[in-house]
Amino acid sequence: MRLAAIATALFALSAPALAADDPVEARVVEESDGSRTLVHEAVIDAPLADVWATLSTEDGWKAWGPTYARFDLRNGGSIESGYHEGASAGDPRNIRHRILAVVPERLLAIRVEYAPADGPVDPALFADMWGVYELEPLADGRTRLRITGLGYGADEGSSRLLEFFKAGNVYSIGMLRRNLEAAD
Repeated sequence: MRLAAIATALFALSAPALAADDPVEARVVEESDGSRTLVHEAVIDAPLADVWATLSTEDGWKAWGPTYARFDLRNGGSIESGYHEGASAGDPRNIRHRILAVVPERLLAIRVEYAPADGPVDPALFADMWGVYELEPLADGRTRLRITGLGYGADEGSSRLLEFFKAGNVYSIGMLRRNLEAAD
């Protein structure tokens, strides 16, 4: 859900993230109802608490790429983020997510509530979509991250959106990894 100006950079910069020791796995699941699900999985070289902080705090969310983030972390709460210079609360270029479910240090489920009309895709495509971020602590102190995007349609616009996030999530996970490594 990046603005159009960032879309090209995401695709161009996603290749280095794939070169990491633990690559990001991405797959598309064709569902029986005709919808598609996009799944990304990666092992993050950081403890669960650190990875959870990137999902559950304003500063942590910025590790994924936005310049602005505001949180109301609770079931029914919201996340507002902006990816442009000077982003602030209520900016019409920001993206707003509704928080569907929170299980601390395990799961965050969100749905796009508002996306700017000048973004990379038609905001109406988000109507039937939602995302789930799942964390699993590993015995070696690292964390498995799974990002599941549900509700992609079979139409051309949904296909463009799926391809956008297929590359964009790889880039965002790479940003997350770099920022967590830099914090050590």
